[in-house]
Amino acid sequence: MKIRKEIRTLSGHEWMEFLNALLAVKAAKEYDKFVHWHHAVMVPTVHPHEPQDPDYRNGAHLGPAFLPWHREMLLQLEAVILRVTQKEIAIPYWDWTLDAAEPWISPVWGLIGGNGDPKDYFRVQDGPFAHKFNNWDVPGYPQDGLPEPGLKRQFGQWVFTLPTPDDLNKAMNEEIYDEPYYNASPFNRGFRNRLEGWITQKGDPQVTTPGSQLHNRVHLWIGGNMLAMTSPEDPVFFLHHCFVDKVWADWQAKMELGKPTLAPHYCPMEGGPPGHNFDDVLKPWTNRIRDVMDITALDYAYDPSPPLVLPKPRFKSPFMT
Repeated sequence: MKIRKEIRTLSGHEWMEFLNALLAVKAAKEYDKFVHWHHAVMVPTVHPHEPQDPDYRNGAHLGPAFLPWHREMLLQLEAVILRVTQKEIAIPYWDWTLDAAEPWISPVWGLIGGNGDPKDYFRVQDGPFAHKFNNWDVPGYPQDGLPEPGLKRQFGQWVFTLPTPDDLNKAMNEEIYDEPYYNASPFNRGFRNRLEGWITQKGDPQVTTPGSQLHNRVHLWIGGNMLAMTSPEDPVFFLHHCFVDKVWADWQAKMELGKPTLAPHYCPMEGGPPGHNFDDVLKPWTNRIRDVMDITALDYAYDPSPPLVLPKPRFKSPFMT
């Protein structure tokens, strides 16, 4: 069984294995299909009477399939890593709530490169994915204000903080997975909508931080390539979504021990938007939503060891400059 660990609990050797695996997948022309999958799923998955707009709901966002779709994507990456490297390597997760107070000095940036340089089109200058090392090809996106090639980050430009443990607890205290109309309204109750980040102060006066929440807020705080529908171009995408998946797994376990009759692990079972029902296929793959409900059956688990809260990496990455 694969064990996914928090970034602070990995040894230097484990980090190097993971980083080298990503570079090998990229060199094998296998990584960019994840970017394509994430971009291609941004098509409307709506009822005829709903807005025919991917920003209302699409195959992987703004609806119930958000969590199972990204769980399957993580599994797909681990399978590609195994195929390319012949090594079974688990994706680590980044618990961003531990860095809420000082996100700029999170250990993650010492491991995968830090903020972009505004004097160089916000391109990342250090770490294994920096443009100058020619290991990580990322095209420019003139339409998004990122005209030059290379991985880009813009810390704190769109929101100023990362989510806090208290923010996350609000999601963990939800007792239902989702509810009609299964969308991103700030008034739509449920764990999925809360964790995805759409329940804001507009819909819940108990939310203490203005603006986008949880998953969405992390994308916004990092900025750069993490803002676009091609956000997997930044490898931090997978560390981020691995933590989102862990939170879902933790909530599933909590519901199993709590009130299973009042808190089904997934809904809608049927009759919901296309692509978001329990028996619907997670396109472009073949697994259905029902197939990714139980991480034990999927042969992975999350390390229960509490991560260390450190202001900087415990070792100096050879990729740092």
